[in-house]
Amino acid sequence: MGAAKRLCFVLDCGKPLRRNGMCDTHDQRMKRTGTTDAPKRMTFAERFWSKVDRRGPDECWLWTAALNEHGYGVMRPDTNRRNGPTVKAHRVSLQLAGVEIEGVYVLHACDNPPCVNPRHLSTGTAAENSADMVNKGRNARGSRRHTHKLTEAQIPEIRARAAAGELQKVLAAEYGVSRPTISHVVNRRGWLHVPEDPTPQRASA
Repeated sequence: MGAAKRLCFVLDCGKPLRRNGMCDTHDQRMKRTGTTDAPKRMTFAERFWSKVDRRGPDECWLWTAALNEHGYGVMRPDTNRRNGPTVKAHRVSLQLAGVEIEGVYVLHACDNPPCVNPRHLSTGTAAENSADMVNKGRNARGSRRHTHKLTEAQIPEIRARAAAGELQKVLAAEYGVSRPTISHVVNRRGWLHVPEDPTPQRASA
């Protein structure tokens, strides 16, 4: 009869022994974590709060993971999905605090997008959200927005240079912005409040 099959020493494993008296799975786990125990799967709430810098009860609690283009924290509701829709962290925070958020807006009293401190959050209607935006100056356009690097004076210049044949990637590098930003300017998908530069008149002879 052949030799008995040697198995991993971890209780109830049953997988073939590979190295260090263990199967591949337990050997790699031991090297990574120092134990053969399976990692504990975090609950959704535990996963959420592990990404938050919690400070004093009245301070902003900042989201430390991914942010969207507006500076709001985002996360995937399912740990097993690497793509697909995300949820906004500040909405999740209020939901975890026991507040019903279905069909309503979540407003920041601190006006700090990455903040998820539930004490700084409240629900409101679309009209209240718009009024809050206006009251706090978040409806500012163009260079008044702190996230914009361009100025109104540069917009006609960029459009004129692009119309003359300069590459958008070259303009993006020169002005220190992304190519999509230049594309928005050139294709009039942004900065619409900036009037077109009038065509200069030829001097009369």
